[in-house]
Amino acid sequence: MVEMIFDTSKAKAALYAIGEYLEFIGLDIPVFVSGTLVDQSGRTLSGQTGEAFYASIRHSKPMYVGLNCALGASHMKPL
Repeated sequence: MVEMIFDTSKAKAALYAIGEYLEFIGLDIPVFVSGTLVDQSGRTLSGQTGEAFYASIRHSKPMYVGLNCALGASHMKPL
């Protein structure tokens, strides 16, 4: 699980490394990703929206992508 990602470039680097390693050892297991929205505009630290974050990592075909809010649950809303 790639978890608590504030910066999309770090998520992409982690997903690349995981993909390379799993291919090297010949294992096919699901990968989960959890990103973090850091302000009330609903953006990541690098300024991406939740939709843009997903578009940036979907090539890795994660089984699950979740988002959490650094400001607390009361600031989350459905997309």
